[in-house]
Amino acid sequence: MARELSSKFMDDLHENGPLYPFLEFVRKDTSLDMQIRPDEVHIYYRGIALLIVRLRAGKYDMLFNQNYLTKSYYVELPSVDNTLMNDPERWVLIFAELKTCIDVYLSCNEKTVYTCEEQVVVKDFLQTAMRENTYSAVAPRTDYHITDIDCQSSFSTGVVMRFDMLGVYLPTKIAAKIDPDPALAIFAMRFGSMNLMGPYGVIPYLEKLFKLVEGTSALEELIAEVENIFYQRKQLMLPGSLVDGKDGLQGILHKRPHVVICLANQEPEGSHLAEFIHSKHLKSVVRLLRDSVDVKFAHSRFAGYGLYRNNLYSIDEIADLL
Repeated sequence: MARELSSKFMDDLHENGPLYPFLEFVRKDTSLDMQIRPDEVHIYYRGIALLIVRLRAGKYDMLFNQNYLTKSYYVELPSVDNTLMNDPERWVLIFAELKTCIDVYLSCNEKTVYTCEEQVVVKDFLQTAMRENTYSAVAPRTDYHITDIDCQSSFSTGVVMRFDMLGVYLPTKIAAKIDPDPALAIFAMRFGSMNLMGPYGVIPYLEKLFKLVEGTSALEELIAEVENIFYQRKQLMLPGSLVDGKDGLQGILHKRPHVVICLANQEPEGSHLAEFIHSKHLKSVVRLLRDSVDVKFAHSRFAGYGLYRNNLYSIDEIADLL
């Protein structure tokens, strides 16, 4: 099923539609973000789905992951089975309490969060990166527009792949001097040295990406999906979606996609970062991908998560900076 919203879902989110209270609240609260899934929207807080609204057989369900209801902070949900009951305002009224649930859950599970397979701590920074590049005060000056975080895409080959972030390279005037053409952007973020290597590190991710794109139409399918979501976000007037001076996505199908590796909070000592960057394994995987995508490593512009083309480096260039 395509990762998009049906015409009914889009209509119901617009003003006077039954789901409009959700959209209205997300527009006002920049700690939240509405992510588009196959006939679902996930309302994210700190990188975690605060609420899932999904259309099934013509009816809407509301889902909140009750694993986040800790003994130290419990919230009475609007209904036992988490259904809509034609009253979305009841959910909106407890958003503040649901946020606190997630805050408490993350605080209580801090040690396991930092080592778990799902890397919940990374998800928090994914939403930070989206906010910085999509709807913060500096977003109009960054060169990447994020459309999706923590999303899963299915392809005609039957392969399913999860992406940390997806978006579009939409260069500012300064970036256009380096690389003038808009392009699909695929991001991989790893937080701290604990998530740099191993089975969920950067190298396995790039190897899976190579298997996905080699000899298939996967990139074209992904471009079409991201472009569609970009325009659905614009139609919903989600925060940051009315991109000033960055309206056109024409031609991105024919441009080599950017793969941007974001290595967040890598400590200078004990992180094995230099060993990782200089590894023959990493360099060989990057070489395999060169015909399909342009792999770059993000370097921060002082402190922050704004993504600028001028601060992206090839694997050889980033190795020289270490």
